[in-house]
Amino acid sequence: MNPLLRAAYRLDPALWAEAVLGLDLDPWQAQLLLTPGGAQVVVLAARQAGKTSAAAVAVAHEMAFRPGSLSVFAAPSQRQSAEAVRRVRTYLATAGVKVSTANVFGLETETGARVMALPGSDDSVRGLSVDAVVAADEAARLTPELLAALRPMRARHSRTSRLMMLSTAWTTTDPFWQVWADVADTSWVRIRATADTIARYSPDFLGAEERALGRRAFRREYHGEPLGSDAAAFDGRLVTALFDCQRADQPSGSTELPPEQVVTRSLAFAKIRLWS
Repeated sequence: MNPLLRAAYRLDPALWAEAVLGLDLDPWQAQLLLTPGGAQVVVLAARQAGKTSAAAVAVAHEMAFRPGSLSVFAAPSQRQSAEAVRRVRTYLATAGVKVSTANVFGLETETGARVMALPGSDDSVRGLSVDAVVAADEAARLTPELLAALRPMRARHSRTSRLMMLSTAWTTTDPFWQVWADVADTSWVRIRATADTIARYSPDFLGAEERALGRRAFRREYHGEPLGSDAAAFDGRLVTALFDCQRADQPSGSTELPPEQVVTRSLAFAKIRLWS
């Protein structure tokens, strides 16, 4: 390969993905690939938006251009993280990168670059030192303990390794959503890839999905709107309006509601009737 072209591919993973792998990247995928070393990235994505593929390209690029590097995939099950590693292997083969070791748990290139598929618990993932990519796929379904075990893997390489948390929305209290919603924490790069921001889905497909899933599940799966902390049928704000009706300044034992709470409660009942 022309040395100048190789240098360009090394510096620009998105260019490499399109020119060498033949991928047609969405803008948000290119943005993810171009995040610098040391970045923490959180991606709120719709179902089948291409989040696992984008993370797999990022890992494949590291393995192609950084001999001896280590990346890891974590997912709710090892089967899922192994599927991500399988995509990495496909991309490496397309790029002509030779692999010396390959199994369902990981890959190693002839230059010593590795990727590992981690199990879905924190019991056996501690002790790894990652200098390339830590990818937490479907991060909303990962346990806080597993996520806590992943973060220190970058401690020795905090300026070169990237942490990527990618997920479809789930609840408002899972670890992924806590990171996504904390906009005051500017240490994270936030990328949204939901059905209202990308052109991956046809209107007919989305209409069929909404009819099949129901409005709330559809909004969660495709528009990034999480359910409440217990995945309840109704929004937590409505439950609060219905049952938390006594104000702090209301006399104990009083059964009369203040006028503003009567209105709030009536609106809540009206919304529930519409959703039912």
